[in-house]
Amino acid sequence: MSVTVKDKKEEKKEAQPVAKILTPDERKKLLIEGIKKTAVPAFIGAALALLFVLTADKIAGKPWYLVLLLVVLVSYYIQRFLYPLIDIRVKEFEVKDWLYVEFLTIIYLLVFWTLLLN
Repeated sequence: MSVTVKDKKEEKKEAQPVAKILTPDERKKLLIEGIKKTAVPAFIGAALALLFVLTADKIAGKPWYLVLLLVVLVSYYIQRFLYPLIDIRVKEFEVKDWLYVEFLTIIYLLVFWTLLLN
């Protein structure tokens, strides 16, 4: 039995995912959840930047990559325990979601730290 071009086209059509249509309530919930996922790293990054400016003499001379690793680890655990309190489902987070919030934390830390140094 040979496979025709028509059969291949039908297989490709079946393999494509169907877009889920969201209700307005679901869209609103996803929007609020996205805002929370952006605001929390901003506050954590700003708080850590303020902490670094206030304790600049203690972190002076430390390798920058160890300081950033410490920031990532501390902010990860803060967010992991804080998100369930503000109704964000942490169990549904994938690696890309954690990388997103940690990247935001680092960016906000560097921005606020730069602003505080000036």
